[in-house]
Amino acid sequence: MLFIGALITALPTHAEECNPSTPISAHYQVTSRNTAQAEKTTTKQLILWRQKNSVAEQFPAKGITEIWERNHSNSIKLNRYFDAYQRGIEYSPSEVKDVNGDDDWSMKTQLVADSLLQKMSLSNREGSGCDREESYLLAEKNYTATLVWLPAYRLVKSYHMQSGSREQVWTLNKMTTDKNSINHFFKQYSDYKTTDYADIGDSESDPFLRKMIRLGFIEHGSSGMYDTQGNDIGGEHHH
Repeated sequence: MLFIGALITALPTHAEECNPSTPISAHYQVTSRNTAQAEKTTTKQLILWRQKNSVAEQFPAKGITEIWERNHSNSIKLNRYFDAYQRGIEYSPSEVKDVNGDDDWSMKTQLVADSLLQKMSLSNREGSGCDREESYLLAEKNYTATLVWLPAYRLVKSYHMQSGSREQVWTLNKMTTDKNSINHFFKQYSDYKTTDYADIGDSESDPFLRKMIRLGFIEHGSSGMYDTQGNDIGGEHHH
């Protein structure tokens, strides 16, 4: 079994800054391996950003950032940005696959869907206030999962899943609630040039779009990085 650990930066303890709507940035390391093939181990970095009704999933190795927004009618849109080009593709709610309900939105904003949390059994609780941690366990046929959860922020601290020979570990390495840095992050993307997905066919003369189409990165709002339940959360092309 892989070791699950986390080095968490100090967080404010003021009550008004310690709730699920608190703007936050969380850095994760995601390690996946096939226990039958040790050489198949892969490690990815994911940075989760949350602010109001927006959540971003940033994949540094791929140079891709996906920003999801939910409006007052609960419709969800996606902007997929290619950081090196400072360009993005906008997907309307009808063009976003597999993200349309409260459970899907909870999976985006906290990486673990509420439906999974409800299935898990609470095994331990320690700390208080912003520092409170809860440990959960789920054991089913050929599937086990353990989760350390930060309820004040509705955030994963660590997660370990084993399904047959497939093993995955999510580790929170750093988090911050600094509003200035989080505001700056979202502001920079609002300044990037974007193209509507529906208009791509009329923009084939654009070298950037031609290259992204050739590489397979432009498709309906789905890609190839998966959350703790194996659901697609973006970051690379999904075949």
